[in-house]
Amino acid sequence: MAYKNLLPLYLIGFYPIALTLGTLISESFTVILSLLFLYECIKNKKIFFVKDKIIYFLLIIWLYLLFNLFISIDFKLSFNRSIFFIRHILLILSIAYFFTKYPKEVKIVFKIWMITILITILDLYVQFFFGQNILGFKSPWDSRLSGFFNQELKVAHLLIGFFLPSFAFYLEKNKKNVYLFISFVLYFSILLLTNERANIIRGTLAIFIFLIFLPYFKTKIKIIFCSSLVIIFCLILFYAKPVKDRFLQEISNMDVNNSLANYVILSNYGPHYLTSFEIFKKNMLFGTGIKTFRVSCKNVSIEKYYENNDVLPRMGCGTHPHQYYFELLSDLGLIGFIIFVLFFIYIIFRIINGFLLSKNLVLLSTSVFFITQLIPFLPTGSFFTSFGSTIFFINLGLIFNYIKKKN
Repeated sequence: MAYKNLLPLYLIGFYPIALTLGTLISESFTVILSLLFLYECIKNKKIFFVKDKIIYFLLIIWLYLLFNLFISIDFKLSFNRSIFFIRHILLILSIAYFFTKYPKEVKIVFKIWMITILITILDLYVQFFFGQNILGFKSPWDSRLSGFFNQELKVAHLLIGFFLPSFAFYLEKNKKNVYLFISFVLYFSILLLTNERANIIRGTLAIFIFLIFLPYFKTKIKIIFCSSLVIIFCLILFYAKPVKDRFLQEISNMDVNNSLANYVILSNYGPHYLTSFEIFKKNMLFGTGIKTFRVSCKNVSIEKYYENNDVLPRMGCGTHPHQYYFELLSDLGLIGFIIFVLFFIYIIFRIINGFLLSKNLVLLSTSVFFITQLIPFLPTGSFFTSFGSTIFFINLGLIFNYIKKKN
C-alpha cells in the first residue's frame, strides 16, 4: 500500500508529539486530517457515518454553540471556540473513517503512541532523579514533574490519554507479553510521581476499572495485577517524600474540613467553582458565552460562602473555572449544560452496549478514559481548550470507531 495513503494514520499516531510541541502543531494536524477526510467524502460522494446519533448529538451541540455566540457577553472571546467546534466532529469522523479503511494498518497509530509515551515516561524518570529532563527542563514546582512540557503541568493528562489505548491494543494481540507488564508498572509509577492529584485519581480509577472489566483474564490474575498496583502505590508513598507530603496534606484537609461541601469550598479551586456557580445563577438559561469566565468573574462576590469559616475568601477569577461542569453551567447556562450531560449519558449507554457486544480492549480503555474525565468536582482544564479537548475527542473518536464497527 502506498505510503501517502497512510498519511492520516501517521497524523493520528503523531498527535502526542504534536500536542507536546504546542497548539499550532496539533491544530494543524486536525485541519489536515479533516481535509483528507473531506476529500474522501467528495471522492466517494458520501459523508461517512454522519447519520449516527452520536454525530447528530454533536451537531446539535455545535448549533447551540453558534446560537450562544450571538448572546455572549464577549463575542470576540467566544468566536473561535464556537465556530470551530466543528473541528472536533470532523476529527471523530476522520478517526472512524481511516481506522475502518485501513484496519490492518492501525497498528501504526498504537505503535507510535506507545513509543512516544514510553520515551515521555523515561524522560520523566530522568527529571525525577536528576532534577531536569533530557532537554534540561526543570519543573516549575519542586514537588511535581513536567517533562517535555517545561513550565506547563500537562504531562499526566497526556499519559492517561494515550498510554492505556496503546497498552490495550498490544494486550489484545499478546496477553502474555512481559514487556507490556513492565511498561504498565513504569506508567503507573511515574503517574504517581508526577504528583498531579486530579490526574492521579483519574488515571488510577481508569486502571482499576479497566482491570475489573478486562475480559479473557481469570479473577486470580486480576487480583495479582491490582495488588501489584497497591504495593507500588504504598512504596512510592513511603519513599517519595513530595508525593507523601502532598497526599498527607490532602488527607489532613479532608479531616479538618469535615464535609464534602467544606472541602470543596476551601480547596484550591473552590473559589473558582463558587464564582462559576454565582455566574450561573445570574445567567441561568444561556450562560455568558464560551471562554467568558475571565470577564464575568470580575463582577461576582463569593464572600458569603466563607462567613462560617476562619479562612479568608480568595479570588475566584481566572481563565476558566477548572471544572467541566461548572464551566458548562457558567458559559452555556442550563440549556447547554443539559445538552452536554445528555450527550455524555448517551455515549456511556452506547459504550456499555458496544463493549458487551465486542469485548474490545481498546474500546474498554478509551471508555474508562472518557468516563473518568467526567468525574464531578475533580479539577480539570477547560473543556474548550485545544490541548485537553483534542485528547478528549481523539479518545471519543476511537470509541465511535469501535462502536460503529460492532453496531
